[in-house]
Amino acid sequence: MEHNNSFPNIINNIKRDLEPIQNFKLIRAKDGVHVYKCLYEDAPAVAKYFENEDDKREILNYRILARHNIPTIKTLALAKSTIVMEDITFSENWRLGIPEDLEDAGVAKALASWYFIFHESGSAVPELDTLYFEYDSITEDNLKMLIAKLPEAEELFGFLLARYEKLRELIYKPSFTLTYNDFYWVNFVVRKDKKVAMMFDYNLMGKGYRFSDYRNVCWSMSKDAKAAFTDEYNRLYFEKHNHTRAEAEKLEECIENIAGPLFSLFTAFTKHENFPDWAKSFKEEAINGGLLSKAKQLLL
Repeated sequence: MEHNNSFPNIINNIKRDLEPIQNFKLIRAKDGVHVYKCLYEDAPAVAKYFENEDDKREILNYRILARHNIPTIKTLALAKSTIVMEDITFSENWRLGIPEDLEDAGVAKALASWYFIFHESGSAVPELDTLYFEYDSITEDNLKMLIAKLPEAEELFGFLLARYEKLRELIYKPSFTLTYNDFYWVNFVVRKDKKVAMMFDYNLMGKGYRFSDYRNVCWSMSKDAKAAFTDEYNRLYFEKHNHTRAEAEKLEECIENIAGPLFSLFTAFTKHENFPDWAKSFKEEAINGGLLSKAKQLLL
């Protein structure tokens, strides 16, 4: 029996994608992405269906992860518009992330290990150049759009437009790898002994800088958890490469300090009907001259 309000047309599409699937119960439906608990070959599973072509990139992303032995939760099927994954709530060994994990140094250390594997393997992915990159959105047209949206920050955007070629050159200068781009506790699983953790939900996975992921993780964590993550990631990197990332990370951070707020402003103005709270600090930095000061340090 299907759950009420479960979008029968979507369920029919999933069944056409994958025949051995049944007993749908809607978990979430938002922006053309539908998530159901279900049975797949009589085993508890979660199905994720994508209406929009852009969102179907997550299916390719799971294929990339599998080809390069990057650990994530077990996928039972990958079809044209549907992913079917194990239902972690039935797992003997794993559990879903919880808010308290962001304060847990043991979980942070486990996540650092996963991110290190993800980044190391991701730098050699043949598809890397074709993947989504957040800062591809930093175009002259989008900077002009921001002038229209934020005339109070016209000096900032005018400065960036005048030095646009140098800005683009710097954005593409660092080494790229796979980046997750969407860190939060709702998007990872933890082994019940807390020795291993890994991300899932790869719709925003793409290419980028290690520092971008690193910053996303550390923004969310407590001081102790952040220190545990940092120490473990740096230890693993030095152990493998016999040097630190200090110089590369400094360049990535300088670029991220400019490009990150710009991307956030583009997203806030173009993807949301009302300007979101999470972007207000970036708006203020653009208006008060803080972002312009950083831009001058990078581009003059």
